[in-house]
Amino acid sequence: MKKLTYLVAGLVLGCTAVNAQAVRDRNVIPVAVNLNQVLRMSITNGGNIEFTFNSIDDYRDGLSGDQATSGSANTVASNPMYVSNFTIASSTEWELSYGSEQATFVGTDNVANTLLLDNVGFGLATTGTHAFGTEILSVPTTNGADISALEAFPVVLMTSGGVGNSNAGDVTENAFTMTWRAGTTEAGAAPAQMNTISILNQVPSPTPDRYVTNVLFELAAI
Repeated sequence: MKKLTYLVAGLVLGCTAVNAQAVRDRNVIPVAVNLNQVLRMSITNGGNIEFTFNSIDDYRDGLSGDQATSGSANTVASNPMYVSNFTIASSTEWELSYGSEQATFVGTDNVANTLLLDNVGFGLATTGTHAFGTEILSVPTTNGADISALEAFPVVLMTSGGVGNSNAGDVTENAFTMTWRAGTTEAGAAPAQMNTISILNQVPSPTPDRYVTNVLFELAAI
C-alpha cells in the first residue's frame, strides 16, 4: 500500500514539473528618428549691387570689387560696394542655381533701352571649410578659378562633389563670396565669358540710363 502511495505521489510531482512554465511579460517602447530637412541660404552682405559710371576711365576700364586678376579669392582688398557674401546650411547635398530673371538689363528711364548681361561678371570664392574641386563643384567659374559673366536664370552655379565629397554642412563649411564687376572685359576661361569690348567702345554705344535686373538664387536638395 505504501509503495502504491509513493508511486502515485511521484507521478503527481512529475506531471507538475512537466507542466510548469517560466513567467514572462513583454512591453514595447516605440522609437522613431525624424530627419527634418534643413535647407537655407542667407545673404549676409551685398544684397544690392549698383555700379555707377561717372568718368571716361570707368567706361574704359570698368568697375570691380576686386582689382586682382580673375579667380582671386582674396577679398581683403576688395571694394565692399561690389561684394556679396552668403552662407548655406543644408542637412543634405545641395545645388544652387542662379541667374538674371531677364535676358538683358532693362532701362528704368526707358524700358526699350537694354544692356547685355555679359557686361557684368563675378568671381566666386569659398570662405568656408568646404573647398572647390572636392566638396563643391562650380562649372560657370571653373571651380572658382575664372570670372563668369552673368547669365539668365537658371544656371547651376554650385553643386556637390558627389560620393565621399558631400557639400552638406553648416554655415562654417558653406560660406561664399561673390565679387562683382562691370565693364572690365575679363573674358577668362569660364564657359560664360564677359564681354571683351569695353562699354566705351561698344557699337552702338549704350544709351545713358539706369539698367537693372534681379539676380535670382534657388537652393535645392539633390
